[in-house]
Amino acid sequence: MGASITMAVGAAESGLSPAVAVIGDSTFTHSGMTGLLDAVVKKVAITVFILDNATVGMTGGQHSAALGRIEAICKGLGVEEEHIRVVKPLRRLHDENLAIYKEEIAYQGVSVIIPRRECVQTLARRMKLKAIEKRKQKAVSN
Repeated sequence: MGASITMAVGAAESGLSPAVAVIGDSTFTHSGMTGLLDAVVKKVAITVFILDNATVGMTGGQHSAALGRIEAICKGLGVEEEHIRVVKPLRRLHDENLAIYKEEIAYQGVSVIIPRRECVQTLARRMKLKAIEKRKQKAVSN
C-alpha cells in the first residue's frame, strides 16, 4: 500500500537502474506523496507511474481524492512540469506511449507518467445507469 515510490528511491540510491514505481491514484494521495517528495529532494533518477482510473477501486468506486489534481500535486511536490506526462493507455496509442515511457525512464531525474483511463467497473456502472435513465425518459415521453 504505497511503498512502491520509496522502494524505487532506495533502489536508485543503491545504484539499480532503471528504478520504476507503480502506484494507483488514490493510494498516491494516501501514502505516495511523501515518497515522491523524498525522491525530488534527493534528486534520484526514478520514474513513477501513477495509474489514474479516477476511482478508489478497492472500496467500491468512490472518487479518488486525486481526481483532477495529480499533475498539480506532482508539480507542487517539485517534479519538473516537462517530466509530468499524461498518456491514454489505448492499443492505438501504443507506439506513442512507448516512446514516452522510454524517454522518461532514460531521464536522470524524477519523472511521473500518468496513464489515465476510467475504471472499467465504474464505466460499466455509469453506462448502465445512463441506459436506465434513457428508458425512463422514453417511457415518460410515450
